[in-house]
Amino acid sequence: MLRIDPRTGERTVLADIAPGLDNLAFVGDRLFVSSISGQINEIVAPGQVRSLLPDGFNWPLDLAVDDDGVLFIADGPYCYTLQSGGAPQVAGMLFTPGCPGYIRGVAAAGRGAMIVTTANGVVARYQPASQSHQVLASGFDQLYGVALAPADTVIFAELGTGRVLSACAGKIETLASGLQRPMGVALGADGTCLVSESGAGRVARLHRGGVDTVLDGLQQPQGIFVRNDLLYVVDTGAKELIECDLRSGVRRTIASALPVGAPAGVVPKFLGAIGDMSGPMGPFAGITGTADGTLYLSGDADGSILALHPGKH
Repeated sequence: MLRIDPRTGERTVLADIAPGLDNLAFVGDRLFVSSISGQINEIVAPGQVRSLLPDGFNWPLDLAVDDDGVLFIADGPYCYTLQSGGAPQVAGMLFTPGCPGYIRGVAAAGRGAMIVTTANGVVARYQPASQSHQVLASGFDQLYGVALAPADTVIFAELGTGRVLSACAGKIETLASGLQRPMGVALGADGTCLVSESGAGRVARLHRGGVDTVLDGLQQPQGIFVRNDLLYVVDTGAKELIECDLRSGVRRTIASALPVGAPAGVVPKFLGAIGDMSGPMGPFAGITGTADGTLYLSGDADGSILALHPGKH
């Protein structure tokens, strides 16, 4: 945080806080500065900072759990890891070496590795610990959910064109087109690809002959997750978590009044691109699960991560 005399060019360092400072404001003689990580500080005097609001999630997006049970949280310009009983740790951010960008979709790809989609239309394999990533595909329009299939095949949703695609060894294939705002993708126990169509209010199953409806009557489905033969859907319009038995088709609401999506009666105005740092920044309430049956859900409306235990309801 600098103070610059425009007449002489003299610079005075007022504070050294953390990467990601994005705005400042004066209230009388008091100076406040905010960060994209959510923190707000007051600069009391040169070199003296008073914390008013600590770091927090902006609007957590997609979630994934790696082979060690570590939860990976995509939060746009930041990404975090969370171990059981611990506090969130920054894994990377826009200005961290090796970070692939503004991360929106995420899928586990082994120990400490993630397949991610970014707001700049990139699909990448990201290893935060080594500060490195490998671009698997690029040049897409508003990517969202992503899943890892056998043989290192990556499946991902492209909302901007209404498609679900796959990438494998540099080859890109369109699995489905003409979808209405596809967002979440997941693989069934039999390897079948499922996709949430937020614009159609349904979850569909993709197959070589076309697309079949698995679950309909939803308002705005986003994140989806499959455990065995149970499908879990975050319906941000109804603010509910829906469970559907893929064998019988029986559904039930296992959580309601969730902090997801826009408040009732509010039409959100999504953020556009920021130069070459990020493309359009739409929300995405993701969901994932662990081996013990716990489900993790992104509360994008209040910046929270929720843990749910369906078997205990």
